Amino acid sequence: MKHSLLQDASRAGLYHLPAARRGEVLAQAGQAHLAQLSANLSTAGDAGEVLRELGRTFEFPIWYGANFDALHDCLTDPDWQARKSLLLLVSGLEALRHNDPEAFSTLIDVLRSAAQIRSAEKHPMWILLTSPARGVANLPDA
Repeated sequence: MKHSLLQDASRAGLYHLPAARRGEVLAQAGQAHLAQLSANLSTAGDAGEVLRELGRTFEFPIWYGANFDALHDCLTDPDWQARKSLLLLVSGLEALRHNDPEAFSTLIDVLRSAAQIRSAEKHPMWILLTSPARGVANLPDA
């Protein structure tokens, strides 16, 4: 079997996942035993809606305050998805990028930081965006 990029925890982080590779990468995530969570944010037009939907979809704790600090805290909380390697697929961010570029940029920063912290703690988190974003590389082939 070909070695999957997703089996290399040292490379976990925030990436753009082109549509043409989605099926292949999600299959690799299953083979790598990554817990997979998916959030479709296409109906969320502003930061508040995006943050509330992320909290609902990812089943954050009751104390989640639907703000960027709380999002970061939940994504890096050792009790959330404890001891699991994760793949988070986030789609539908086009409206946020268009309506509030500053909030979109902040969200990207929060996701990148959370992925780095989880990986440093040996619980890698791959966050894959279906929309391209400035400063977010495409997921490498291998």
